[in-house]
Amino acid sequence: MKQYPTVDLGLCNECMGCVEVAPNIFRYNKLIGFVEVVDMDDYPQKDVDEAIKNCPQDCISWERICR
Repeated sequence: MKQYPTVDLGLCNECMGCVEVAPNIFRYNKLIGFVEVVDMDDYPQKDVDEAIKNCPQDCISWERICR
């Protein structure tokens, strides 16, 4: 089972904390005006967990999928 980070855009206030903590995983897309997750094969758990811990809106979480 693979896991990947997601951002609930309905809760996100675009504080950019996740981008500061883990710029290799999260980025701000100026074109659409939202934070997005960079497409990667594997996500460093430590970096994602740090972004989750520091998110004031609790809008970042791990999702699991079967592949």
